[in-house]
Amino acid sequence: MMTFCRYLAGGTVNTGSGENLFESAIYKNIMIAVTIVAILVILYIIYAFLRKRLISRITYSRTFSEKGSYEGDELQLIETIYNRSLLPFFFIDIEYYIYNELQYDNYEIDRNRNMQYTRSRFIIILPFQQIRRRHTIKLLKRGYYTLDTITILYSKKERRLSAPAEVYVYPKLTGIDELPIPSSSMQGDAFSRQWLIRDPFSVSGIREYRFGDPFNSINFKATARSGKTNIDGIRVNNRDFCSNRNFMIYLNFQTDTEVSMHYTIYEKLMERGLSYAAALLREAFNFGYRAGFAANCNLISGETSLRFPMTQGAINYEEILCYMAKMRMSEGISFAALLQSDILGGLCDSEVFLLTTYMNDTLDTVVDNFHRFGNNVTVIMLGDLKD
Repeated sequence: MMTFCRYLAGGTVNTGSGENLFESAIYKNIMIAVTIVAILVILYIIYAFLRKRLISRITYSRTFSEKGSYEGDELQLIETIYNRSLLPFFFIDIEYYIYNELQYDNYEIDRNRNMQYTRSRFIIILPFQQIRRRHTIKLLKRGYYTLDTITILYSKKERRLSAPAEVYVYPKLTGIDELPIPSSSMQGDAFSRQWLIRDPFSVSGIREYRFGDPFNSINFKATARSGKTNIDGIRVNNRDFCSNRNFMIYLNFQTDTEVSMHYTIYEKLMERGLSYAAALLREAFNFGYRAGFAANCNLISGETSLRFPMTQGAINYEEILCYMAKMRMSEGISFAALLQSDILGGLCDSEVFLLTTYMNDTLDTVVDNFHRFGNNVTVIMLGDLKD
C-alpha cells in the first residue's frame, strides 16, 4: 500500500529484485526443459541401441486351428508373438504372403496374383508379454498349403524368420444322398444301399460251384454224392450274409482317348470324383465298416498312384483325406492295371465302386472279373462335357 502511495505521489519504485527473480525462474524452467529433453534424447538413444540388439528376443509363430478341413469350410490362422526381453516394443509389423485359395479375413482377392499380401500390426508389446491374434481363413480350393517365411518390420528395419504352418484342404463335402448311384450295376444286378458280404460261419444250403468260389467253401461230401467227376459235380456251401461290409472305392483320373476334354472340365470332374469318394468313405467309416481307396493319379510327392487297403477307423479316414488334398489333377498309371492288381490280390466279397468319366471294353472285362470273385460292382459316372 505504501509503495502504491509513493507511486501516486510521483515517486519511483525499485523493481530490480522482482525482475531478477522472474528472469531467474524463466532460466530455471528453460534449464529443466533442456535437461528433460536431453534425458529423453539419451533415453531414446539407449532405447534404440538396446532395441536393435534385443529385437531378436521377439519370437513369432503361427498355426492353423485345425490340421485340415473340407473345401468351403472356415478355420482360424492363429498368430502368437512373445517379447522375451525387459524392453517394450512399439509398432511391430508382421508381413507375409498367403495363397489366394486361403481367403484371409474376408479380404478381396486379387486374381492377378497367386498370393495375397497381409500385415499384422502390434502397436505395443510389453516386456514378457505374449499376444495371440486370430484370423478367419476360408478354404476356397482343395489342396495342401504350406506357409514359411515372415518379415518383422520395426523402425524401417527388416528381420526375416521362418514361421511354418500347414493346412490340408479336403475335397468339398458331399452328402451320400447327392451321389448319382445307379439303380443297377453293370451286370444288371439289383442295387441296394444295404451292402452285405458273406458270413463265413453261416451255411444256408449247397449249390453248384461257380468260378471264383474259394477252395474252403467246397463241400466234399455233397460233391461225392453228386456222382459227377468233372467240375460240374463240385458242390459248395452257400453262405448267408452279414452286415460287416467291405468298401473299395476306385477313382479313375484317365479320360477317354477318343474324346478330347478341356482341362478346366477335367479338373471339375476329378474334383467331383474326389467329393464322391470322400462321401462314400465317410459313410463306411461312420458305421464302423472296412473301407479302402485307390486312384491312378499323380501326387505332389511324385507317386503315380495311390492305394489304401481296406481298414477301419476315423484315423484312417483322415489320413486318406490328407492324401486326397495332395493329389494333382493328372493321370498316373493305367486304371485297368490298378484294378487288375487288386483282382490278382484276391479282392472278394466286397462292394466295389468305380468312379470314372467313361467305360470301355477293357473296363467291362475288369468288372466281369470283379464279379467272378463275389464282388458287387457299381459304376458311378462323373458326368459329361456339358456338366
